[in-house]
Amino acid sequence: MRAWFVVLAVLIGTSIALSLSLPAPPPGFVEADLVSVSENNVIIGSNCTAIVAETSPERAYNIFLGLQGVIPVRPTTHDTLVQILRSFNITVEKLTLDSFDGRYYYSSLYLRGGGKLLKLDVMPSDGIAVAVRTGAPIFINSTLLKEIGSQVC
Repeated sequence: MRAWFVVLAVLIGTSIALSLSLPAPPPGFVEADLVSVSENNVIIGSNCTAIVAETSPERAYNIFLGLQGVIPVRPTTHDTLVQILRSFNITVEKLTLDSFDGRYYYSSLYLRGGGKLLKLDVMPSDGIAVAVRTGAPIFINSTLLKEIGSQVC
């Protein structure tokens, strides 16, 4: 009984601080607070400004499934990739939407495992589909958002 009082006294007398280590936006990037799909359009933005990008029905559907947290009867390639990453204790640290060359968008997916950070060049739709399944933050290049984004609020 006395041991419980000692443990309780230690807990009461000790300040326990828990902090979530969420990655800060890289310099020149903002965190996306809007990710959605409307028909064949992916809408991704921050602070009422969003990029609306047309994509294929399959890509839009895969992002939609991830946003809903739905794994179909047969898992998608993105679901399988997430299972593989988790099996090997690899985390998706973040996705960055980096640039647009007038025809293609470019993005990077950052993976962490075994004490190493790996940056992969990925199609934005694939990166978004993986990021929403893992809860990884998505960051948008601020200049890109200003130049291409539209007001959505």
